[in-house]
Amino acid sequence: MHKPGTRRSLREWLHDSQMDLHDIHIGYSSGAFSLQERAWAEQLYLSMCHEVQKQLDPQNRAHRPIIDELQERMADKMYVNFSLFQSMPDAWGIDQLFPVLPLEGLDQVPERRAVLLDITCDSDGAIDHYIDGDGIATTMPMPEYDPENPPMLGFFMVGAYQEILGNMHNLFGDTEAVDVFVFPDGSVEVELSDEGDTVADMLQYVQLDPKTLLTHFRDQVKQTDLDDALQQQFLEEFEAGLYGYTYLEDE
Repeated sequence: MHKPGTRRSLREWLHDSQMDLHDIHIGYSSGAFSLQERAWAEQLYLSMCHEVQKQLDPQNRAHRPIIDELQERMADKMYVNFSLFQSMPDAWGIDQLFPVLPLEGLDQVPERRAVLLDITCDSDGAIDHYIDGDGIATTMPMPEYDPENPPMLGFFMVGAYQEILGNMHNLFGDTEAVDVFVFPDGSVEVELSDEGDTVADMLQYVQLDPKTLLTHFRDQVKQTDLDDALQQQFLEEFEAGLYGYTYLEDE
């Protein structure tokens, strides 16, 4: 494994490890393996993939199919606070390619690869193809990820046309919009021009009255044996969510 000699042997190592992992998954489903054993097998499989990847040369065209396959299999799944169907419907509908890249960490070597998914409940809410230096890829190069400081991402060349095509899939509405002013001295000013839709806006869109929902919820809370302070806390949280942004917000 440490010194695979040919491209054929690399493929054989990769194929054998994939088949072994498939057998483990089947065995886990039938109860033959425990969750811990499955996790160990998956970690071993990833270690094998990393070892195979070290032997590959990105400049060797013959290695590109294996490199692409490994990048796709080992890519991180990154959930982004947006709806693909609302903000980039053509990426889903006609496989339109939009430039996407991280806005931070650009001075770092992109050590990882990622697949971007939205926060809708639809499995189609993912970007399947990306533009990179080698052409079109199924994963996106990313710098090292810091969970405490997740990177901002930029989606470019979307514009008003995507905004018009966007639909209320999963009742995610219009996003916040900003105007960016660049002055002759190089300074930049960002001004919020549209706060985006609230949950109440989306409920009204499907003929549900937010005030009626709030009244019903208040009546239900009053019928509980919760103390006054806790009842008030529930009501405030419900109302904040009702009139808050449809997308995730910082606490």
